[in-house]
Amino acid sequence: MSRVQVRAVALCLVMNVVDGFDLLVTSFAGPSITREWGLSPSSVGVLLSGGLAGMAVGALFLAPLADRAGRRRITLAGLALASLGMLAAAFTQDLGQLLAARVVTGVAVGTMAASLPVLTSEYANTRRRGLAVALITTGYGIGSVIAGVSTSVLVGSFGWRSVFVFGSVATAVLFAVGLRFLPESMDYLVARRPHNALERFNRILVSMGRAPVDALPATATSSRKVALESLFRGGNAVRTALVWLAFTAAQTAFYFASSWTPSLLLKAGMSAQQGISGGILFSLGGITGAALLGLLVSTVEVRRLTAAYFCLGAVALVLFSLSLGTLAVALVVAVLVGLFLNGTISGINVIVPSLYPVESRATALGMAVAVSRLGAVLAPLVAGYLVQAGWEPGSMYQVFTIPALVGAAATFLLTRFGRRAPAEPGVVEKAVA
Repeated sequence: MSRVQVRAVALCLVMNVVDGFDLLVTSFAGPSITREWGLSPSSVGVLLSGGLAGMAVGALFLAPLADRAGRRRITLAGLALASLGMLAAAFTQDLGQLLAARVVTGVAVGTMAASLPVLTSEYANTRRRGLAVALITTGYGIGSVIAGVSTSVLVGSFGWRSVFVFGSVATAVLFAVGLRFLPESMDYLVARRPHNALERFNRILVSMGRAPVDALPATATSSRKVALESLFRGGNAVRTALVWLAFTAAQTAFYFASSWTPSLLLKAGMSAQQGISGGILFSLGGITGAALLGLLVSTVEVRRLTAAYFCLGAVALVLFSLSLGTLAVALVVAVLVGLFLNGTISGINVIVPSLYPVESRATALGMAVAVSRLGAVLAPLVAGYLVQAGWEPGSMYQVFTIPALVGAAATFLLTRFGRRAPAEPGVVEKAVA
């Protein structure tokens, strides 16, 4: 891979890190906000779901614009909006205002959620494509770890609002870096042919050490309507349904654990700092799980591997529910829970681009992200009402093994129904293979 390709993938990873921070910071700041405002568990659940609900809106209505307006442009717009949303959150005075700010931030993150894996898939070469896509999904875990550490460092001295200011500044800095260094999707330039497309295309080719071309390669263009219709045409209907089911199950289990683990550890008798430590270890496990999956996809078929991650995630949830009485054991098992649950999301991000043609990949992933956010939104809400109803933390972790098992079944079925006829590779896939 050329320096430009490596830089493009690295930028996508860092952007996912910032997205993870912006999206999951409320999980760590939540206990401090709860104490200051006297929130009920159900209100906390609503707050934790706000960013996830916004992410669904962004993924459904704005992310598909990347196939028409350009993945670079949409990604940069998402970063700008996320920075504003985080800054607004720092100055809110009540739950309603904070919830609105979190929805705005979620919309921004959801807008980028489809573009970043597709850009990574296009700029990585064939041998490293699965690894690269899996690695950038570690960004959410890394961002969550940074959110936990920064909360521990900043809240005591400056209050919870300082964490949101820190996130806003970091996102704004990354926007400036992306404005200078993030390349446009070459497949987008060929498919949509915007102004100066040939010049921009050749500039990227030369920067990658390849010879310029006299004309853009011929390609079939498609509207968003055509891209959407392709998700349900022929065998794609079954594939799309299974992808949506698996992704929803993955998001349900993951966002329950990532959103509520610090608070539930506190409820189980641990200190606030131990709760944050548990959340950080969960996130570290998530980073490891995504990276490990990226290393394994070159030797193990990704759909079978993801199904195995789902099954092991269900086992880890049960073990965690049984270990809550012992701090050391619970913290160790928290790593395993994060490892397998985040690995399922990474696996699906690797699977989706391989199922659909180039011109509809961002649309396909954006729709899958949007639909799956139903599980991500409902999980913290349901957990909040279960806490308010008096459920014990251990029982709650056991309940959320159900979506993990559903995801395992759906992903395994993709090994049978998820094969599509070989398609013409995209422009970048040809160039970097």
